[in-house]
Parts: sequence; structure tokens; C-alpha cells
Amino acid sequence: MQVDFVSTALFSLAATLSLLLAAALTDTTLTRKYTTPRTLAVWSAFLVLHFAVALFGYSLDITNDTLALVGIMVISVPPTLLLYEECTSAKIFVPVMGSLIANVTTFFFCGTTLSFISHASNPYNVQSIVLFDSIKVIWFIALYFLYRHTVRHTVQSVIVVLGRQIKKYVAIPVYTFLAFFAINRITNAQGILPSTPNTRITFILVYLIICSIFIVLYWEIFSTALWASRAHKTEAELSVASNIQRDMLPNIFPAFPERCEFDIYATMNPAKEVGGDFYDFFMVDSTHLAVVIADVSGKGVPAALFMVIAKTIIRNQAQSSGSPADIFYRANEQLCENNGEGLFVTAFLGIIDLKTGVMTYANAGHNPPLIGSADGHYEWLNVHPGFVLAGMEGTRYREFQITLSIGSSLFLYTDGVTEATNAVLELYGETRLQNALNDEQAAGMSPGQLLPYIKSQVDEFAKGVEQADDTTMLALKLHTLCTPKEELP
Repeated sequence: MQVDFVSTALFSLAATLSLLLAAALTDTTLTRKYTTPRTLAVWSAFLVLHFAVALFGYSLDITNDTLALVGIMVISVPPTLLLYEECTSAKIFVPVMGSLIANVTTFFFCGTTLSFISHASNPYNVQSIVLFDSIKVIWFIALYFLYRHTVRHTVQSVIVVLGRQIKKYVAIPVYTFLAFFAINRITNAQGILPSTPNTRITFILVYLIICSIFIVLYWEIFSTALWASRAHKTEAELSVASNIQRDMLPNIFPAFPERCEFDIYATMNPAKEVGGDFYDFFMVDSTHLAVVIADVSGKGVPAALFMVIAKTIIRNQAQSSGSPADIFYRANEQLCENNGEGLFVTAFLGIIDLKTGVMTYANAGHNPPLIGSADGHYEWLNVHPGFVLAGMEGTRYREFQITLSIGSSLFLYTDGVTEATNAVLELYGETRLQNALNDEQAAGMSPGQLLPYIKSQVDEFAKGVEQADDTTMLALKLHTLCTPKEELP
């Protein structure tokens, strides 16, 4: 169908408005390389080019949208590649997506709006086309501000998160655009138009389906990218938290290079990025060494936070009292306060008098340690189990004493060691742990050698089964007792 030049020009202007919207959406999403005047000049040149292409196509047949529609997608890409800083895939994805948004809006929202306002038998007249152009301007302005304030940041996040991987998604808007074009040509050929009363409902249903497909496809892209973004952010935050937790524990060895009486070493391997196990060792005064190992109930971030609190409280209490039973009593009272999550801590605390070798210790529901004799043979320390910390206010703890002879060792651990499982769900167990410590290969090892060896034995038993619990170990070997001269601070 051929119409007068004014109608053809106005209809070509309507098509070019779609490219203008695509350009506006692209410009507000991507990062400019150049100044505003230069950017606007380049886009203006391509808008004029598209207007000329559309004018040529509509002058041949105003009902044939082929050049106008395909021209929007094709012409929107070169200026984007030229003007913006993002990777090539993003600079293809965004303008094609903008072109698709503009065309879906044109045919569904603008076309439907026109069908309810104008009932002219020939929609290709100046009055109807001017009305159509006006409707497009109103819809496009509303859509631009809606996109800018609600969708733009999501699209930008997707581009940042996916980076060059966005090339995997470029095909979606391209294929969707081509499918939209094919459906448009079919509906036009069948006379399904918004201005025709008999086909108006069919037109609305067809383009409603197209809109639904469009939304589903892009929701898949954005939801995938957003989940990836959140996972990446969480991973980064947990990595920082893991570093902070690791730095909270003594991790520089030898820990006391100026002390010759003992050698001490400890490790903590969380099952997740952060864990609830902790160890600690510190000099209470010049002749008393405190060693602590503990396990918070649960795993992950909640356990890690409670671990920080428990470690801090126990250490602070130990600085003001030499009695492990009193330290645990006061620590328990503090941990029971505002413990809404109901977490608890198992812990073992020993304070070693380096003048006599006497270790005074208390146990709060923790695994019993092993004591190694001077000849390297390990036996279980007979400990009263006690009640966990943060379990119940008013709990009293008992303390006991054992004398460590020169050359003897102390091995502390959490249940992540003995409860490690293999592929058939067997537990590593206490017997295997004691046998590993008493193995000929372990004889004569320093604490810094012993713990990696035990870890390797546990890993060999597990044979690749994922670690289910935090594994923490602490080993101490007493070399000598301090003399009166060494007692001086």
C-alpha cells in the first residue's frame, strides 16, 4: 500500500522513535567514552540514517515493516560499539535488548492504545499517524523513566557480574527479536491489526504471548546473574571473615621463641569458610602457660560469631584468675546472657606451671585429651566430662591436676577429628587417633610435625569424603622446667 509522502514520513518518524528509545536505554545503561555533545552527535547521525531507511521501505509499502524493524536492531549496534566502554558482548546485548523493548512496546502497548482511541477505517492517514506518534512518545517517556529507576541498576549489575560471559546470553535478545519480527510479518499478512475491530482481541493475545516470552527469557538472564552476584559477594565477604578468624587465633610459630621450656603448635581447618572451633594459648604470667581448645555448637557464621565471643571471654577471665574452674564458671555466666540462639561451647582449659610441670585443668563437656610420655606413648587423660559452657547459668566446674614430666606431651583436639567419616560412613574414632599418635612414624615428631601427620592420617581415612565438621588440634611438648632466673619477667 502506498500513501502520500507526509503520512510516509510521519510513519517513518514513528519507527525511528523506537531506535531513539533503544539509544536512550543504551546510553543510560552503559558507560560513555566521550563527551555528551559527541555522543549525541553520533546517535543523531544514526537516527537520521534509520529514518532514511524506514522512509525508503515505507515508500514502497507502508504495511511492510521489514526495513524499519530490522534496521532498528542493526543500526543500534554500531554507535554502541563506538561510544561505550563495556566489553563487545555487552555492547551488543544492551542495544538489541533496547530495540526489542521498543518494538514490543510499540506493537503491544502503543498499538493497543491506538485501537481503543482511533476507529478510522484507514489507519495510514496523517491524523491517525500523528496520534500514533504522540502515543509512542508518551509511552516511551514513561518506559524510559521506569527503566532508569527500576531496571537499569539490575542490568548494570548483570553486566558487571557476567563480564565477558554475557556473550553466552547475546543470542537470546537477537533470536527473540527475529522471532518477534517473524510473528509481526505473519500477523500483518493475516490482517491481524489493532485498528481492526474483528482482529483486535487476537492482536492483543498474540503480543501478550510475545511479551510473556520476552519477560521469561530476560528473567532467566537477570536472575541467574543476580544469584551469581550475590554468591560472589557472599564468597568475598566470607573470605574476609575467614581471614579475620584465622588472624584471631595464634598462628605465628614458633609462638614463644624466647621460651625454651616448651614447644607448642596448633591448627584449625573449618568445614566451611568460617568455623566454630577455636584454640588459644597464652602466658598468664611469666611462669604459667594457658592452653584452650573449644568447639561451638553448629557451623558457619553463627558458630564463628559465638566463637569470637567465647574465645574473648575465656581469655579475659584467665588473665584475672589462675583457677580453670573459676574461669569456666565466670565465662559460662557471661555466655548464658542474651544467648537467644541457644548455642553452647565445649571446652578444655589447662594452665601449666612451668616451674613444676603441674597442669591444673577443667573440662566443659569436651573430648578428653591425650598425654604422651617421654618415650612417646600416648594415653587418654582421665577427665571429668563437666557441663558445656552457655548451657545453664550457675553451673560449677571441677578442676584437676596432673604433673607433666620433662619430655611429655599434650594433645588436644575437637570432635571433627574423631568423627571424620569415610565413604561407608565409618568414624575415624578415638582408637585410630590413639594408634596414629603411637605409630612409629610419629615417634620423635615435634608438635609442628605431628599435627600435619595426624591430619594426613585422617584425610587418608576419609579418602576424599567432604569434611563435615571443623577439625582443630593443639600439641604441646615440655622440654624443661624454668629455673628461678627464668622466672623473672
